[in-house]
Amino acid sequence: MIDEIGGRLYVGTAVLDAVDVGIIVADENGEARLLNRFAKTLLRWDSGSVTNVAELLDLGTSLADLLEGDTRRTFSQAYVAHDCELDLEISLARADAFDPTERGYFVVFRDVREEKLAAAERSRFERLAAMGTMVAGFAHEVRNPVAAMRSITEQLGEELRDVGSSVPHVGFLLRMIERIERLVKTALQFGRPAAPKRALQHPHVIVSAALSEMRARTLADQAIRVEYDPDLPDVYVDERQIAQALVILLNNALDATGSGSRVLVRVRRIRAVESEPRTRKSEPPVWPAVRFEVVDDGGGIAPDLIDRIFDPFFTTKPTGTGLGLSIAQQIVNENGARLEVVSLPASATSIFAIVVPTEIDTPSLPRFP
Repeated sequence: MIDEIGGRLYVGTAVLDAVDVGIIVADENGEARLLNRFAKTLLRWDSGSVTNVAELLDLGTSLADLLEGDTRRTFSQAYVAHDCELDLEISLARADAFDPTERGYFVVFRDVREEKLAAAERSRFERLAAMGTMVAGFAHEVRNPVAAMRSITEQLGEELRDVGSSVPHVGFLLRMIERIERLVKTALQFGRPAAPKRALQHPHVIVSAALSEMRARTLADQAIRVEYDPDLPDVYVDERQIAQALVILLNNALDATGSGSRVLVRVRRIRAVESEPRTRKSEPPVWPAVRFEVVDDGGGIAPDLIDRIFDPFFTTKPTGTGLGLSIAQQIVNENGARLEVVSLPASATSIFAIVVPTEIDTPSLPRFP
């Protein structure tokens, strides 16, 4: 198929529709004469939409003014329309840059939002890996002196008892040493996480293991509520590690609410794993998954904190280490799953979810970005 624009012939949409970038051909007035399929899908354009390219892409000025006398230009542009948010990388060129006899413009664009998010996530994990190595080395060096301090303090307590004396500072020292030992143990777990031993596990077993560890914190009349979808499939994970990640999430939920009855563990089966709708023409594989959710009504998470809660040593608790969520995220990622968080301030609700794919046909599970 060949399209004629302004008296000239251009390659038709049959060829352009096979390209996974948006392409718009405009006349010399900036009116769109051809949009390929990818452009229409990405922008959610229909035949009744505006055809002026500057208006369509919300450029704020005409195509001629954007070029400022040049023949080509590449720039970024935020696009928000039709409930769709894109980060566009746009290449604009005058048609006479390719053929002096032509008039009009070529606009080629793509959404680079996911690429930027993936790059930021890679950078973040590289920083975490470096920090983990440093923390693990520090914790390893601290562990031996702390063990010696415990031995000396315990021996001091025994000697005082032998002579019929006691000093309250000995008990206080032991409690402080125990706190340091817990911190060292947590730091080592963050810096040197154990490799998962994955096998097929049923979600009921994982949740039961996590809840059994929480019994000491919950009263019988304030037990954590549990909801299961029927006929849940098995998941290919390390049962102990995923249960440990759930315990971290449950402890945080109890810290926020103060009552197990205000915490819900919900396990459900889903067909899609992405939390945001995609607008690309080529969709990723849809992986069936099981979603382990921990829901609490403890006030939600402030918008300015939501991007920091997984950072090591960041905490809003007076005595927290700030490593719990970082460890949970590491555990979940190592098991081929993903940890998500949704905060709903209007209802004072937080939802932390471990999303585990159930497809294990390939030697290694697809890893979430």
